[in-house]
Amino acid sequence: MRSGSGKWLERLQFTLLFLVLTVMVHHVFGWMQGWLVPVDPYKVPEGRSAKVFQAGDSSESVSEAKERLKLYWWLGE
Repeated sequence: MRSGSGKWLERLQFTLLFLVLTVMVHHVFGWMQGWLVPVDPYKVPEGRSAKVFQAGDSSESVSEAKERLKLYWWLGE
């Protein structure tokens, strides 16, 4: 049979491991949220920039495809 202190030590280790993993998952989800949040489309352009509409063409680059995938995940449509 285990002594009472060994049982409590085991429970304490489990609790600490659970808390550490919970904090790690929280940070991963925070990072993912920061990555998925779209850039504010209504932001006023800086400097002498002008906001214009850009129609997509058939030759999309890989980065544009990634941005469209992020937007799909964000909006869920």
